[in-house]
Amino acid sequence: MNDLQGTTPGTEARSECGILLHRALMYDSERHFAEVAVPYLREGVKAGDAVVVIASAAHRALLRDQLGSEQAARIEFIDRAGWFRGPMQALADYYDHTHHDWWPRGRLRLLTEPVWTGRTPLEVREWKRHEAILNVAFAGTPSTIVCAYDTSALDAHIIVDAARTHPEIVDAGGARASEHFADPEEFYAGCNAPPLVPPPAGAASRAFASGELPGLRAFLSAEATRHGLPEEQVLPFVLAVNEVATGFIRRGGGRGAVWLWTEGGELLCDVADPERTMEDRFLGYLRPRPHQPGGAAMWAVRLLCHIVEIRSGDHGVLVRMHLKLPSV
Repeated sequence: MNDLQGTTPGTEARSECGILLHRALMYDSERHFAEVAVPYLREGVKAGDAVVVIASAAHRALLRDQLGSEQAARIEFIDRAGWFRGPMQALADYYDHTHHDWWPRGRLRLLTEPVWTGRTPLEVREWKRHEAILNVAFAGTPSTIVCAYDTSALDAHIIVDAARTHPEIVDAGGARASEHFADPEEFYAGCNAPPLVPPPAGAASRAFASGELPGLRAFLSAEATRHGLPEEQVLPFVLAVNEVATGFIRRGGGRGAVWLWTEGGELLCDVADPERTMEDRFLGYLRPRPHQPGGAAMWAVRLLCHIVEIRSGDHGVLVRMHLKLPSV
């Protein structure tokens, strides 16, 4: 059971016996937040769960104060700024900690406070997708996850989609089923609906085919350096693009093309195969399995990049990689 799964949760996801519970805590004041969070954490300590809080400094201090030093000492507190660096990085951290630190101690009881402010529209969409993916990644595991949403401060669309990505809503009156919960696969697909704007006319480009990957790697390295990607990130970037291009050659039409440019403080790279389609069903987000070579490759690619977007249709498949550039 202690393994990240690739199945969509059904009605069994609401069972209390070793099955995932994923809830959105909607609060509009610090008092309201504490009324729900403190009993939830105390119950976990009493039950002997692995109790973890990933929250802001202010909320960590509030919870420690109300719980008392004895109970607070039995809870792991984590700074949310360091944890929620990127959706894929957070998912990988969840995977590592659940397997090595949390589940070995018992059922996981997690309270999180996702970071929504200061995000670009693309980042907000990817974090919403992340919330939907948790229902799949944690399905069948002994975990209770409560994600806190400040209804007095967050944009309305974030609150609306929280009800779509969490099977249950919780407040001081208890937990109830979310009337607006969407199937994670449907929500995920909706995140892929917006079309990608084509690269600008001045984007550097290069075609590739079988036997031409060494030249492609040299091109990528030179362009990434020219655009200001830090030296220590150039090789991981080249490896990520090379992984996608290799997959296109081996399992696609045998050829493709790349485009590189900068925009909004990011280095962007498109890798396109006009003769292949790709089923993006949580591709690269779930723990890779031996019989899923494409999933393993995209898992690595997503970890090497800030955000990866995939579009597939009549005109082939396009993988767009985003890497943050140093601020000037």
